[in-house]
Amino acid sequence: MAESHEFGVRAEAFAAEFLVSKGYCILHRNWRYGQKELDIICTDGKVLVVVEVKARKQSGFPMPEDLLSRAKERFILEASEHYLFQYGIRMPVRFDLLSVISRGPVMDLEHLEDAIIPGVE
Repeated sequence: MAESHEFGVRAEAFAAEFLVSKGYCILHRNWRYGQKELDIICTDGKVLVVVEVKARKQSGFPMPEDLLSRAKERFILEASEHYLFQYGIRMPVRFDLLSVISRGPVMDLEHLEDAIIPGVE
């Protein structure tokens, strides 16, 4: 496994553990619709939360949250529509970003709720 892929897997696992520690219920990880992938799908009470995880090995520019392009936002929204349809989900949806930065053996995490707001460019 390539080192960067392995780091991404560790960062996503760290993000999932963080969400569980905050009381979220993980439904799916790495859910795919064609070539599009939703990193983490979970619930926060009565809200479905689609979480994009962005990770970097050190602080600096660009920051992980700066890497969430408009194209990536569209992919997430499109895949989410198919997820909702496939599972017949009818509940409010929120799109969050978890930014993970590794500083050596320590991982820092920032949770940005409502990082993507559908219909807002």
